[in-house]
Amino acid sequence: MGVSRFSGPVYGAKAVIATATIATSSTGASSALACSWVVPAYEDWFITEISGYCSTCSSGGNTVTVKSEGGSTTAAFRDWAGGTNSTVAQTVGSISWGTSTTGPQIATVVATAGEYEGKWVPAGSTVRAVISSVANPIASLNLTLRGFTRFVSSTRAE
Repeated sequence: MGVSRFSGPVYGAKAVIATATIATSSTGASSALACSWVVPAYEDWFITEISGYCSTCSSGGNTVTVKSEGGSTTAAFRDWAGGTNSTVAQTVGSISWGTSTTGPQIATVVATAGEYEGKWVPAGSTVRAVISSVANPIASLNLTLRGFTRFVSSTRAE
């Protein structure tokens, strides 16, 4: 019998999908955009966990919410499950720090219906992290999105 193994990255392997470091959030804003990413046109993201670490979180109720919006409306990139145009606007999940809390926080994301784990973010979407309740700003925020990807074939028949 021969050996069968992959010779490169494997789609579907759970790993870090995106990461960002934000020096200091805006002071006094009720919400502020921290960072954003664009999902490549050739893959869907399934976000399973959101984790963050901040060195200063001196305001009670500092929350980082991850949202996604968009996707592709072209026929080549369709919703793999339902066959419809794959545009979705959704809240993926959030992490929070209490008063004078620092250190790591992690949140497991609720799965999309029909998936074992992971919130589906279609190809071409914009994923953004928004910081809320920043009366006193969060300093040195490290944000990480973990999950897996699924390849989207642009030649797939409708």
